[in-house]
Amino acid sequence: MNVAVKVVPLLQMSDKKKYSSYDDFYRNLHTNGASIIEFNNERVPCICLENEQFRRFVNSAAGRKMAVDTNLDIYHNERDVFVQINMKILDTELEYSFLFHANEMVTFFKVMLDSALIVLSPNDPSSISEMSENIFAIQLPKRDRLEEAFRIISKHTNKTGLE
Repeated sequence: MNVAVKVVPLLQMSDKKKYSSYDDFYRNLHTNGASIIEFNNERVPCICLENEQFRRFVNSAAGRKMAVDTNLDIYHNERDVFVQINMKILDTELEYSFLFHANEMVTFFKVMLDSALIVLSPNDPSSISEMSENIFAIQLPKRDRLEEAFRIISKHTNKTGLE
């Protein structure tokens, strides 16, 4: 697992997803939700997925050891900060990208730094039969990269994540 930070000026990206305007960023924001939850007596960031997307993710991990390569791409223009969380399940074809407007969720990224985890959950957990299938935790081992990412987010939003 890896957490990489890429800082580029807003609208000048060479990523898989191309954004040609602010509208493109806003149209591509993750809309299924993100929050901070309690997990193993610790606050952790949680990204909600469509139930079917969550099932595919969990099924790809069933019965085997799994590695998820996680990268944070940070785009900013000194006013707006967007963070795209990219997850690639190694040894599969599955890739997920979640774009967030970080100005509105600095605390989410502070909790990510503090916990070094990201938790995935279905957006309607009542439809998942097993309680144990309601969350999927991914460890983020590169604390120095998380610190660097949070420093950039905090600097360009002028927020500490403690607000």
